[in-house]
Amino acid sequence: MRHLSIPLLTDKPVPAIGVGAMPLSNPRADGTLMPHREAIAVLHHAFEAGMTLVDTADIYAPDGHNVGHNERLVGEAVSTWSGGRDNLVVITKIGIVRTAGVDGDDWGRDGSRDYLLGAAAHSVECLGFVPDAILLHRVNREQQPFSTTVENLLAVREAGFAPRVGIGNVHLGECEIAWDVSAGTIAAVENEHSPRYRDDSDVLAWATAHGIAYLPWSPLGGGDDAARLGALYPEFAAVAAEVTEESGRAASAQQVALAWLSASGGSVVPIPAFTRTATADSSAAAAHIALSAAQVARLDASPTGPSSLFPDDED
Repeated sequence: MRHLSIPLLTDKPVPAIGVGAMPLSNPRADGTLMPHREAIAVLHHAFEAGMTLVDTADIYAPDGHNVGHNERLVGEAVSTWSGGRDNLVVITKIGIVRTAGVDGDDWGRDGSRDYLLGAAAHSVECLGFVPDAILLHRVNREQQPFSTTVENLLAVREAGFAPRVGIGNVHLGECEIAWDVSAGTIAAVENEHSPRYRDDSDVLAWATAHGIAYLPWSPLGGGDDAARLGALYPEFAAVAAEVTEESGRAASAQQVALAWLSASGGSVVPIPAFTRTATADSSAAAAHIALSAAQVARLDASPTGPSSLFPDDED
């Protein structure tokens, strides 16, 4: 695995491709969860393949009764991996409220000091250790000025729940506020970015210019779009065919998409999600695909898809 140096995030080597752990806690089509032992095995396999950054969140769970499910799963996988905790970068996210309601889960956002401190304490409890970074998952833009939210997030760091903090699903102006309020110590930005969705490219450029880890979530487009990426975005399939011919090794449109994201900046770490070891291996192999400047430019200019998977209704 190729590694990056991102001092704002960690002193550890950061893999060029990370792991998004969310689907390991999602119910399958039949309503059941992936067997616990299999989920742990998938994470261990990804770590062995060099994907030693793992991204989770408190709300990644089968339902509102089980908030923290994914953090507990990740915590166990990290604690039982033969490579050791010190060789892994663990990131979690807080700030979205998920509670079990009568007719399904109720959702909200809370960036208050008390809520973030309580959520961070719960995340550390679920993981079983202090993560490398805690990120604000989403912004409540109606609650308070964003500068106050950032101050509350910094209180999480000051309380010792994580040595680094970051922000997610943000606009450029919010990045600049967070940078100023934190005195230039924001460690990571996690926004949606993929062949399908390329809004907020200014945030990606800003983060990489400042040496901040940029973690594109749903880097393959999410859901069924990921499996059909080559058909939906033909230019990625065309570049994959070129890479295959040039290298003599088969390359997929999905691997090209991850390589394209990696090529967008020296601190960009795509976090594909998967539930199979074969997909983990394919994702890890994408770290070794080197695209030419011309190929990157073609992909940059290719058509995008529909709007965000999770549109921000408070914009």
